[in-house]
Amino acid sequence: MIARIVPSTLIYLISISYNVNVSSVRALVTESSRAQTARSRLSEAFRSPSGKLTLHPELILPEPSDPTALLLRATEVTKLSSVMRTKAKANGLFVEGTVDALAPLGKEQESARGNFPGPVPIIYAWTHTGNDDENHDLKSSLERLSKIDGVEGVLIPFCVSKAIGSFEGYQESVNSNPYLTELCGDIWAAGMQPIPEIVVTSGSEWSEDEVVRLVDAVKETCGGVDPVSILFTKEETDRQEEADDAQSVPEITIPESLSDRLAFIGSIRTTAGDGRMNYAISQLSSCNFSGAFLRADCVPGYRLNPDLNVVGGFWSAALGDLKSLKSKNFSFRSKVKLEKDVPMEWYNYQKDVMDSGALGLSGGPSGLNTAAGDYKGF
Repeated sequence: MIARIVPSTLIYLISISYNVNVSSVRALVTESSRAQTARSRLSEAFRSPSGKLTLHPELILPEPSDPTALLLRATEVTKLSSVMRTKAKANGLFVEGTVDALAPLGKEQESARGNFPGPVPIIYAWTHTGNDDENHDLKSSLERLSKIDGVEGVLIPFCVSKAIGSFEGYQESVNSNPYLTELCGDIWAAGMQPIPEIVVTSGSEWSEDEVVRLVDAVKETCGGVDPVSILFTKEETDRQEEADDAQSVPEITIPESLSDRLAFIGSIRTTAGDGRMNYAISQLSSCNFSGAFLRADCVPGYRLNPDLNVVGGFWSAALGDLKSLKSKNFSFRSKVKLEKDVPMEWYNYQKDVMDSGALGLSGGPSGLNTAAGDYKGF
């Protein structure tokens, strides 16, 4: 038995078996005090006391090439941060962009600590394609990220090469990236929480036992400690084929036995309109997810018009609608007659005639230009 203590809060215990030729290595991670604080804040953000799904929009911060736009970016990001906190009332923010672009967002959120509404936890969304140089880039960025107040977690893609459809698929994917455990340890050492993203194939079936085995395997990959949350994403297919797929959510059900262990977030990519986002939310809720990661794909035309003012306005309206207690499944019109009311009776008579279609169709053009990103409902 060889024990070696590493200053970065990681303790490696290496057990060598002389009966076999294979050595088993397990890393036990102890969280720093700041990482424990980050776990507490994220746990609160990912779970709702009422049992409703928590909502976490994705923000993609642009990297302008124009020097003037680069100078104005800090002001725009600060304004967006305030809107997401005070108007949209997001539970958490997944942010993709450079560390420099992220700094004004974290500063604005941290300035609200102790006030109402308070700061919204920020999760840095790291994009990874499997290149070893990208692993080094993240390590070099962790020190700078740790100095930005408000950044509590880092999203790490665990399935880089391809989506998985079984527990064996996860093992194969993880084995192709041996640096995941080390990266998780570095994130914990930097005072943040690693959040694994698992991409599942469309149409794959997962039994309760397989889900439990998968979560246990993710724990081992993270270094023997449960992550604060696991994000499940459905494999992205041809957008044309998926245009009519209202759910576009991961087809996996979380066993109730795991619900108290950690939070599970489901990814939603469907474009807003015709109640698709509301339907996707209901699908995640029925599968025992605790939160929804609302991808930037939900914003109509976001790739063509990455205006942060437009993005902030959209999420303010969308989250307000998704959190509304009003029923969106049906509508009705009631008539209560306590005593004879001639004006009301005349109004009801006219309404009934118009609804019957006796005066012709009252529809007409909707006025929506879907090609330009217009939409109706969420």
